[in-house]
Amino acid sequence: MYKVVIADDRPQARQGLHLLLDCCGGYSIVGEAVNGSEALERTLELSPDLLLTDLKMPGISIIEGARHLKAMHPCLKIVILTAFDESEDIYRAMQAGIDGYLMKDTDPEQILQAIQQVMDGSRFYQSKANMDFAGSGEPRA
Repeated sequence: MYKVVIADDRPQARQGLHLLLDCCGGYSIVGEAVNGSEALERTLELSPDLLLTDLKMPGISIIEGARHLKAMHPCLKIVILTAFDESEDIYRAMQAGIDGYLMKDTDPEQILQAIQQVMDGSRFYQSKANMDFAGSGEPRA
């Protein structure tokens, strides 16, 4: 059972992710956060296996905070679920060691598959241009 912290400034998004992970089994939601600062605090406090987070929230940037989180908890997986499809954000996420970057309008089943892929040790980067990036940083179709 993977322990998860969900971070999003919108309650509906947190609730939807909670329901999605509850439905598939294998995940236990141990905490929630409503901004970047709280996401970092909860993650450090609760030591989850996965931080599932929005990209742009009030407070500390998740991308900047990821370096600190990964230094403190090297086994932590971080997956960003966002509405923002900017190449610079994807590149910065890769550089910060974030394990997954998904668009919020992705089919729920595909979200679960991508999360499982990340939990299995791979990296998954997606953009609306349908370019997924493998751990090597090279585009894959």
